[in-house]
Amino acid sequence: MEKHKEAIRLLVSAESQNEAEGMVSLLRTAGHATRAHWVNSLQELTDKLNAQSWDLCLARLETPNLSGKEVLSQIQRLGKDVPTILLHPEVDSVRIEQALKMGAQDIVPTGENNHLIQIILRELKHLRMRRELREAEAQFRESEKRCQTLLESSKDAIAYVHEGMHIFLNESYAELFGYEDPDDILPVPVIDLISAEDQGQYKIFEKDFRAGKTRRGEMDCTISMRGGESSKVHMKLQRATYDEEPCTQIVISSNQDSAAIEAKLTEVARQDLLTGLHNRHYFMECLSDTVDNSAMSGGSGGALLYINIDNFGKVRSLVGIEGADLVVSDIAHLIKDKCRKDDVIGRISDDVFGIISPDSSADHNQTFADLIRKAIAEHLVAVKNRTIQVTVSIGVSIIGESTRNHKAVLEQGHEAADYVKKDNKEGNGVYVYNPAVLAESNDERLKAKLVNALKSNQFRLLFQPLITLRDDPGEHYEVLLRLIDEDKEVSPIEFMNDSINPEIKQKIDRWVILNACKMLSEKRSKGSDARLFVNMTPHSLNDIELVKWIAKVLQTAKLPPHSLIFQFSEVDIISHLKQAAAMTAAMGKLGCKLAISRFGCAVKPFEIFGHVNADYVKVDGSFTQELNPNNQESVESLKELLEGIHEKQKKSIVPLVEHATTMAPLWTVGVHFIQGYYLQVPSTSMDYNFAEDDDDDSESISL
Repeated sequence: MEKHKEAIRLLVSAESQNEAEGMVSLLRTAGHATRAHWVNSLQELTDKLNAQSWDLCLARLETPNLSGKEVLSQIQRLGKDVPTILLHPEVDSVRIEQALKMGAQDIVPTGENNHLIQIILRELKHLRMRRELREAEAQFRESEKRCQTLLESSKDAIAYVHEGMHIFLNESYAELFGYEDPDDILPVPVIDLISAEDQGQYKIFEKDFRAGKTRRGEMDCTISMRGGESSKVHMKLQRATYDEEPCTQIVISSNQDSAAIEAKLTEVARQDLLTGLHNRHYFMECLSDTVDNSAMSGGSGGALLYINIDNFGKVRSLVGIEGADLVVSDIAHLIKDKCRKDDVIGRISDDVFGIISPDSSADHNQTFADLIRKAIAEHLVAVKNRTIQVTVSIGVSIIGESTRNHKAVLEQGHEAADYVKKDNKEGNGVYVYNPAVLAESNDERLKAKLVNALKSNQFRLLFQPLITLRDDPGEHYEVLLRLIDEDKEVSPIEFMNDSINPEIKQKIDRWVILNACKMLSEKRSKGSDARLFVNMTPHSLNDIELVKWIAKVLQTAKLPPHSLIFQFSEVDIISHLKQAAAMTAAMGKLGCKLAISRFGCAVKPFEIFGHVNADYVKVDGSFTQELNPNNQESVESLKELLEGIHEKQKKSIVPLVEHATTMAPLWTVGVHFIQGYYLQVPSTSMDYNFAEDDDDDSESISL
């Protein structure tokens, strides 16, 4: 079973069911799987909103039974986060203003489909971000509760300070300063607790902290205790929040010797032993802090320079592991010499260094990166009586207020450095990350990669079993395709995008069929009755020679036609209905079987059987994902869909069985086959023990 993008859960308010289907087809044609429902009354809208969550609502501003205003009002009344886009034949500035005041995300002129698609994609992106934010806020609140408990019980002296005054401190902090009751020390300004000679360095930290120049700091100082005594301590200060207020966290260690040892251990723990630079863990902490600081300040956060040594594998082969370490160490010292005081330098991996620059100017960082690149290219490294010269590819990723997290910055830097190497093949260059240029370039490289994969067999087939719950004969597997890319397996969802031309996709389909038949022939020659579900792209529906070619492959492999089950998605069949009807009819005459996958997303899903005669029907994975033994409505929804499939005399399949909790309701809904990672992950061979399942079934019946 292939992993796929989740279907868009869509509510449609239109004048007719046909018009609603047209809106759904628009999304399908644009390549977005959609699970839709047409609502034609206020009560039906209310029922659907209460039944489950929805991703989007498309509503005509004016319809006889349900107006756009009523749709928006009900969504708001029920407190649902369902972005709603209104449609109307005539849209002007007045109507746009009215729509926005009613709560619509936008209003689009009827018929402007390209405009509508872009608005939909924008609102789905915003919805995803709102959901992620709500989840993050819930996790944050839970973390705050746990932290508060730890703070109160901690043996470390901890306080939170806002504008020089305590807003929280624990008992250990009060005891350190000689106070029995923490409330007695709360009104005392922090500066009054520090000796006069050390107050200056604390004020410097406070000034830099407020200016956003630093997020953390450490200082050794003398504190004034209640009763006039003093004590030398080590104080750690860090930016924090308390009760949603920005503040400074203070942690005090009273033992000076222990503090010095701890500081030394901390320094060692942050260091890469080979180069003396910061190690990956600490560097990523600094990068995360930089991104967070940029987000909170709403300003510029600097930039990441991702420095990748070119052809490092060849260098290692040439001089050995020890020699390669010398090269890395020498390059690290050269980079450090070229950096400024405020730059944070780290070793990210064997052959990758990173620099966090405080400057966010793209031009400045490109110049700075090129200075480093040129210095390395001209540098000679002496290794074992020979001289080594290396180059680097440097990707620059600017950190700004829109940067989501440090991982995104690192990925952008990596991608930009890769672009240098793929653009001129030799590396030795600098590129500032630009998503628009990289997207176009990546599409071209992907096309070339797929063409090369076809020539050199850089694809791999995996097999995942379908387990029968109805004693159906035979061993059934679904064939899953993977692209081997630099020792990684890449799913079709990542490489079969719209930029790939239909001819390449047709050739990939044929490659899958040919190689699957070779492996199936070998499997069946050992007495197995194995059958394969083969996923097909919609472009093969236009391949007029495909059926004849399949017949020849079956004959050569000595396979019975019924051992192959060709699987097309519901959205592809509906979008190419005429071609699908002709192609599947021809496959049926040949003796091959047909399966429809991702079924149940259309407004009128069962109408597809009037055009295409399918033998198997796999429901959309969203039905499984919603399945919950404690939610009878989700069980009934799947059961209703399966009953409709069985009435049409089709064998049903439920995919995405990922957890044991999903199994219980599946026994009650009458499905023929189930499939998912809980049963078995995809494997390079057809090795599932179906006989063991049969034994289990016999046992359960005898009980």
